[in-house]
Amino acid sequence: MTKSEIATRAHNYTKRLKALDLAISKLRDLEHATQCFDLEIMRAEYSEKLDNLSIDKEYMITFEGGGWNTTTATNDEDALKFAKAEYDGEHTKVKSVRLATKSGIESAMRNFY
Repeated sequence: MTKSEIATRAHNYTKRLKALDLAISKLRDLEHATQCFDLEIMRAEYSEKLDNLSIDKEYMITFEGGGWNTTTATNDEDALKFAKAEYDGEHTKVKSVRLATKSGIESAMRNFY
């Protein structure tokens, strides 16, 4: 996910959290416990999504001519920047980065067995 996409999602999650806070406070005054509970669950889910936008994730790096490695970053642009800073050299060139998945790493590891 790019920095711009992360900023957009963060903005949208923040707006939703504010709306949920307002709805919860209004319903709590009217003693709608079941609805408040449902909204609290939704609020927790959006809060977790917002928090996850700022944590480091593992990215797979692929190299021109073959090979791979991993790096950590909070977004695609930083992952590419970190990968190039660490691995671009005379004999290696970073081709791309993508968010690592368990199945992607397992698939890449099979080449070593």
